[in-house]
Amino acid sequence: MIKFGQLLPIPASPVDSLIKVGVRTEKAGLDSVWAADHLLMIPAGIVPNVWPILGIIASQTERIEIGTCVSDPHRIHPAVFAQMIATIDQISQGRTIVGLGPGEAMNVEQFGIRWNKPVSRMEEFIKILRALWLKDQVDYQGEFWNLKDALLQIKPRRNPVPIYIGANGKRTREITGEIADGWLPTPQSPKLYKKHLDEIRSAANRVGRILDNFDPGLYIYVAIAEKYEEAMSQLRKIKPQIAFFPKTIKEAGYNVEIPSHLSETLYSNILVTEKGFKLYEEFGNYIPDEVVEDFSIVGTPEDCANKVEEFVKAGVKHFILINMGPNPKFVLDTFANKIIPSYRNR
Repeated sequence: MIKFGQLLPIPASPVDSLIKVGVRTEKAGLDSVWAADHLLMIPAGIVPNVWPILGIIASQTERIEIGTCVSDPHRIHPAVFAQMIATIDQISQGRTIVGLGPGEAMNVEQFGIRWNKPVSRMEEFIKILRALWLKDQVDYQGEFWNLKDALLQIKPRRNPVPIYIGANGKRTREITGEIADGWLPTPQSPKLYKKHLDEIRSAANRVGRILDNFDPGLYIYVAIAEKYEEAMSQLRKIKPQIAFFPKTIKEAGYNVEIPSHLSETLYSNILVTEKGFKLYEEFGNYIPDEVVEDFSIVGTPEDCANKVEEFVKAGVKHFILINMGPNPKFVLDTFANKIIPSYRNR
């Protein structure tokens, strides 16, 4: 079955509104609700701790899965994180998903939190999470953490909790194929998504893993209106959010000349400062409309239904929609009544 979820509008909305959006997501018939797990974010706005919010949404819903898109392995000790997730999973009665990625400088550097070897740290973090959930006692000697006679006095209801990796580079895609339960890449074209998913499958094959229950996801910006231009105008405002990485733009086949100071590592290393905002805005000036269109679901309801089908053919099984309006209710109703029903038995 093809699943559809919705990303909570952080940093745009206050906390009480986020809870309401989460509850409405279930009432609209979607399958999941997700939150960006950040300490700081660009663009500016309200950035709360998302786990209490997801816990409240879990307590006020019965069916939808809840998860982060994505958390990082830098800000919280893996034992504390494992306990927190086990608790949320008990509240949700087994509906929690952990989205995890290598992280970005904006979440740590301004607070003196160490950000080193992010990919290796993420791998070790995942090993510890699963060990603490599955074992009664854990001894672990690693590069970043050491555990001796460690145990959790709470276990998840769904054990182990599924871990989806926000993989946007070759090495993290390999790790995804080797150990993850799902994949949550940044926006990209259907053609590029298929190529990257093939890399994940190849990595799984190399370690003898069968991906029968693997969940290839995609979080993607959506704007729907009766007229194409009205929808597209919404996404022109947020070009750097849609196309994060110059390398991904070029890999998708767009020959865009981007200055060296706006490198492929810009998003990973950008800080929430006045300089960071200016760099982010400058990067947006180099992103063509064609990239925005290719990397998103935008246009009339018919346009968007066709684009969803393109992504499904590329291998997407779980859409995480970032609802950009211009009328958010119209967008949600379009998916609930015109797009999602045709995928319920697929």
